[in-house]
Order: sequence, then structure tokens, then C-alpha cells
Amino acid sequence: MYWNDEEWGQEPRIKQFILDILLQLSHSISQESMHSVVRILLRDLSTEGDENKRNLYQSCIQTGPSAHTWNVSASHLDSSSLIDQVQNKPSIEPALRKVNEFLLAADSKVLLLLGDSGAGKSTFNLELERNLWTAYNRDKKWIPLFVTLPAINMPEEDLIAKHLRKYEFTKNQIRELKYYRQIVLICDGYDECQKKVNLYNDNRLNQPGEWNVKMVISCRSEYLGSDYRIFFQPGCRNVRKGATQLQEAVIAPFSMAKINHYIKSYVTKYQIPGETVWTAEDYQSAIKSIPNLQDLVRNPFLLSLALEVLPSLVDLSKDLTSNQISRVTLYDQFVEQWVERGQIRLIERSLTGVDHVAFEILSEEGFKRNAIGFLKGLAVAIFDEQDGKPVVEYLPSRDISSWKAAFFGHGDGKNLLRETCPLSRTGNQYRFIHRSVLEYALARAAFEPRQLGADDQESVEQVDVQYGDDRDGPSKDTPPSSPLFRKSFVHEHSIINFLSERVLQSVQFKNQLHRFIDQSKSDERFAQAAANAITILVRAGVLFNGADLKGIQISGADLSGGQFDSAQLQGADLRNTNLRNIWLRQADLSNAQMVEVEFGEWPFLEDVSSVHSCAYSPDGKTLAVGLGDGTIRLYETATWEKTHTLSGHTSYVTSLVFSPSGQQIASGS
Repeated sequence: MYWNDEEWGQEPRIKQFILDILLQLSHSISQESMHSVVRILLRDLSTEGDENKRNLYQSCIQTGPSAHTWNVSASHLDSSSLIDQVQNKPSIEPALRKVNEFLLAADSKVLLLLGDSGAGKSTFNLELERNLWTAYNRDKKWIPLFVTLPAINMPEEDLIAKHLRKYEFTKNQIRELKYYRQIVLICDGYDECQKKVNLYNDNRLNQPGEWNVKMVISCRSEYLGSDYRIFFQPGCRNVRKGATQLQEAVIAPFSMAKINHYIKSYVTKYQIPGETVWTAEDYQSAIKSIPNLQDLVRNPFLLSLALEVLPSLVDLSKDLTSNQISRVTLYDQFVEQWVERGQIRLIERSLTGVDHVAFEILSEEGFKRNAIGFLKGLAVAIFDEQDGKPVVEYLPSRDISSWKAAFFGHGDGKNLLRETCPLSRTGNQYRFIHRSVLEYALARAAFEPRQLGADDQESVEQVDVQYGDDRDGPSKDTPPSSPLFRKSFVHEHSIINFLSERVLQSVQFKNQLHRFIDQSKSDERFAQAAANAITILVRAGVLFNGADLKGIQISGADLSGGQFDSAQLQGADLRNTNLRNIWLRQADLSNAQMVEVEFGEWPFLEDVSSVHSCAYSPDGKTLAVGLGDGTIRLYETATWEKTHTLSGHTSYVTSLVFSPSGQQIASGS
């Protein structure tokens, strides 16, 4: 780049950037093999005949190299949305080192910790709290405060005091902490509190008379949109200092070395007596041989699930490469094993009285079926009643007549079902043991895998279903009992992923989703289910090329990346749909409703040279564009036709402005 740029001087920042890289490499201890090459390049530059180049080189030498992290490896993370959003952020290894740097940086106020579901964000936050307490006992500086955000009502108001009052801190104790102590506020589960607010700004942290705080806040990356920084950046988004006050880091997936280390620890400490015992070599062989399993277990939570369930799913005496294990398969087996173990514990307790009677009734009806039904019903209620906020607070005196009593009250064996389901309890607060288990249970409520029939033995890829066929699925008069009818799950990426994997398992489920879409053409009750259904099918890779989709109602659906070439979409309701990277060649969109459709592309004008400046006239009817060839082009914004070309500059036009009347233009180069 340095030697071959024919337009030297046009963009000195690029040269300065390259020189900065070379200077940093020349100082790098970890790049010994590059030193001699870099030094030769720098020596040649110091004697360069061109005065501009020589002067720039000398100024860079005097300034010294910038502190850029050139050698940070890119993080290989699962979800495409995560890759889109966290490119160019440092993958932390070890993560605590990044936090220490954050605490030492005077300007830094918020550290945003990103990662996929199950990446270990909560585990890291708890370990951070423990380490900070150890440090506080030594230097009495930072007091860590771990807050589970979904457990706090309205965390945007008085967050810290609310948390401390839950643990019976007095007003005087809270006042002492507020005015005389430094707090590291560790906020776990921003995505789970189901609110997109700026907790730092709304709580007035570090304002005069307020809490003296450094905030570490964790969030699942797929929950964030492209403008996510506004929800975490301290102060006004237009203040330059805000960029340094917000830092970001990513919890990277497990490497194979970490996976193998975890396997050895698990085999040594955590295998359950009486169950099939695998050696570390057995696990390593299965993970290496079963298609796609190695990619799945790079996620720490999925690795822990896999170690639990693989001995039940896999026969080591058979060809391992023939096994088909997906994420939803691991959760199916994990939940059923959890319930079975809970049932065994109840039997071993020799229940008496009311509990014995309730257990007998539940067992006659099928205890495992009842427990999983309880789990699915609770997940649906959490999304219906709390919009997916995972923590349920139940006070018998207050909630005996609410929806919560059906799950957390007494009678009908509810206490037995709670004991056998993957739930945790802290005081009067209940939640699933992991957010992803809640999402799995909701997905299972939308389609129960026990519905798989003989037709599902056939590969989904080989089934060609045309619209209008008499497929399996609900009739037109089917009441909207499925969760897919009641709420949009388009932005619940984990739920959509679970259900898209079900599509690949079940032709029946695939056909049912097609029926929802088909029936939305004539029945608006199916519109919400249709939007969810087509989102699931697109995520599963189902093709809609040439499909008859005339009049479908799928407002708010996510069709990004879908293939709809030659699709018949006349009169379709596509309002607020995501059409990023969609294939629409020769598709018919006549009379389709497309308000607020998102293509993910900016409109553009193509010209003969690079654009360096532009300005709209005061009335918005004209756009002036300054080009690299020294000309200015004027466009009429109503039609985007080029109306004038102005010349006179000898270099690219760097600035443009219209006069207040719009009759004159001032330009600079």
C-alpha cells in the first residue's frame, strides 16, 4: 500500500496509518521475526527523496506508535448477528485482564460484555465479583455489587438502592455506600430484563451527589441492533468523550484445548453414579466424529449439556459419523433426563400424605408428560404475562389469584412438579436454570417432538410441498392455541433457532407452518402465526422460489437471506418486514404493502468519480455532490436526474454548502 499509491498526498491519513503499523511492529516484542524487515522499510523511508513523505515519516517518529491492538485474533462466534455486531472488538483472553485495564482507566465508565447465549457471561460475572472481593480485602478500593437485572423491577430507576434493599440494607448503610465508597456495579442479563434503556444515564451514575460507579454490563449479542451503543454509552451520544467511556469485550468460544480440559475435569468429578460412564477419550472421540458437534460444544453451556446427555444418545459401538445431533436434540435429552432424575428422587423420599396422593395421580397420567407440560405452560405464561422477563416473583398473600398461582401455589402436586423441573429459586423468586432452557420450553410448546410420526423419517430436503395442497395441520377453524398465534417471536433469535431445527426434523411441523402462511391469505387470525412461521422456515433454509404467496399477511416477519426468486407476492402484507440480503429476482410485488420494509441498503447514486462531499438545498429539492475529479454534480431529488455539472476545481471537492436562498453554492477543495 505504501509504495504503490499513485496519488500520494491526496490521503495522508492512510500513509500515517501504515507508518503507525510499521512503527508498532518495530517495537513489538512478540514479532521478532518481523523486526529486520520493518527496520529496513523504516530506514528507506527516512531517506525518501519526496519531501512530503520524509516530513510525515519524521512526524510519526516523533509522535511514536499508537496503542492499537494489531495482534488481537478475530473471535469465531456462532450467530451471524453476533458476527455482524462484534467484529473489531477485542476477544478477551483472559477476560479478567480486560476488566483490570478498564478499572485502571480513569475515563472508562462502562464495560459492555458480549457473548452468545451460554457463552459464560454470568459465570464470568460471578468470578469477577469473587476476584474483586479478594482485591477489596487487600486494598479497600472497589466494592463489587452483583445485580441480576431481570430480578429488579424497573432497573432504570434507583437500581443500586433497590438491589441493596432486597438484602435488607438500611437507609444509613445505603447512604454510606453511595457517598463514601467506590462501586463496581456488575449488571448481569441486560437482554433478560426486556427493556432497551440506558441504565447508566437513567440512574444518573457518577453525577454530582450520585453513586461513584464503574459499570460492567453483560448482554447477549443477538439481542442488540446496529445502534446498540446508545443504550450503554455514558452521557450524550454526541460527546466525543463518550467513546472512551464505553468499552466493549467479547466472551470468546472454547478452544479445543479448553474443551478437552473441561472434559477431563467432568470425567473426574461430575459423572453420576449408576449411569453410563464414559472416559475422556470416549467424549473426545464422539465430539470429533459426530458431524457439527465440535462447533456446538465450543459454547460452554452446550458443552455441559453434551457431557450430560451423550452417553444416553450415542452408542459408541456404532459408526459415530451417522449420528445427527443438533442443539435442540441436546436440550430434548437434557430436560427429559432432568425430569427423570427428579422423579427418582421423589420416589426415594417415600412421600406421604397429600404429596403421596398427588404423586400417584401424576404418575398414573404420566409423570414425565405432566412435568414437561408444566414446564411448557410456565414458559408460555412468562412470555404472555411478563413479555419474556425470566424471573417470576411469587408472594402467596399477593398473588394467590394471579396467573402465578397456577405454577407456584399449593395443591395438585405443583410443588412436586417444580422440584422435578429445571428451575431455580432464590427467596420468593423463581426462574429457569438458564435463559436458553426457558426459550427451549417455549419452542417445545409451539411444537412437541413427540408429535413426530412415520412421515418424519423422510428427509425434509426431499419433500416438495406446493401451496394449496391438503397438508397436515390445523383446519381453518382451529383456535389460536399455539404460542405462535399470540406473540411475535421474530426477534427472539434463540426460539426461532430451536424451531428451525424442528423443521429439519419434522415434515409435519414444516407443513403446519406452511399452512399458517397459506391460511393468512384469507384469515387475519393467522397473520401473527404466519409471520412467525415464515421467519422459522427461512431460518431453516426452506426455499420459496416460485411459491404462490399472493395475499399472505406476514407483517413484521424476518425474511433476511431467504430465497424468493419468481415468488408471487402480489397484494402481500409485507409491512415492517426485514428483507436484508433476500433473493427477489423476478418476484412479483404488485400491490404489496411495503411500508417500513427494511432492505438494509442505503439508496445510492453512481457517478464517474469518488464522492468527497455533498449537501442538500434548503428546500430539499436539490442535492449537490463534490467529486474526486474536481467537478460538482447537481441532482433533482424527486427523480434523481442529474441537472448540472459545475467545474473549476483542480482537485477533489472537500466541502459544499448552499446559500440560505438555495440559489448559490460555496465549495472548497
